[in-house]
Amino acid sequence: MKNILVTGGTRGIGRAITEKLLSEGHKVYVVYKEGVEQASELAEKYGDKVAVLQADLANRKQVGALIGKLKDIQLDGIVNNAGIVYLTKWDNFNFDEWDETLAVNLTAPVKLVHGLRSSLKDGGAVVNIASVDGFVAAFDTVAYAASKAALISVTKSLAAILGPRNIRVNAIAPGWVETEMTADTMPDESKELTPLKRNAKPEEVANVASFLLSDQSSFVSGTTITVDGGLTAVDYTLYKESER
Repeated sequence: MKNILVTGGTRGIGRAITEKLLSEGHKVYVVYKEGVEQASELAEKYGDKVAVLQADLANRKQVGALIGKLKDIQLDGIVNNAGIVYLTKWDNFNFDEWDETLAVNLTAPVKLVHGLRSSLKDGGAVVNIASVDGFVAAFDTVAYAASKAALISVTKSLAAILGPRNIRVNAIAPGWVETEMTADTMPDESKELTPLKRNAKPEEVANVASFLLSDQSSFVSGTTITVDGGLTAVDYTLYKESER
C-alpha cells in the first residue's frame, strides 16, 4: 500500500484518479476546495483508506497549513491535479483571474512538492496534470494555457532536481475530457477533429496517472504524456482542406 496525495480529488479527473488508486489498495489523501458532499461521500464509501482535507490552493496560508498537516506522513506519490480555468475575452482581461489561475495551477504544485520534499519517499513519484492547451495559442483561456505550459516546464525542472533521490516527475496533458469542468465549454468540433472521434473519459487519464505512479514506469521521468486521442496531431487547415 502506498500513501498518495491527490489535489482536486473529489471531482472529474481527480475523482477518477482517486478511485483508481483506492481500487489498487493505496491510501489517498484527497485535497478539495468545494463540494463537501462529494468529499463526505468518498470518506463514507472508503473509510480509513481515504483522508479528505479542505484547502483553497489559491490561498498561500491555506497551502502552508495543508503542508503542515501532511509533513509527518511518508508519501509515495503526489498528484497535482487541482486546476481552474476562466474564459475571458482579451478586451476584458482580468488580472485577478490571472493571479488566481497561476496560484492554483502552477504555484500550488511547486509549493506542495517543495514543502513536502522531506515527506516524499526516495523512489517516489510526482504526476502533474497539465493540458494540451499548454502546447498551443489560447484565445479566451490565456491564463490557463500559460499556467499549463509553465507546469510542463516545471515538471522537467523537478525531475532534474529530484532525480538523484530516484523520484520521478512527469506530467499528463489531456485533451478534451468529459467532466463537470468542460461541460459548458466543450465545442462540438472536439470530437470531429480528434482522430478517435470521441472525447476522453476521466478514467482514461486516471489509468495513465496510475502507470506513472507505479514501478512499471520506473525509468520514465521529466516527460509529458499526451492523452488526447490524437487531437494535437491534427492540423485544422489541412483537415478542412481534405474536405474540399
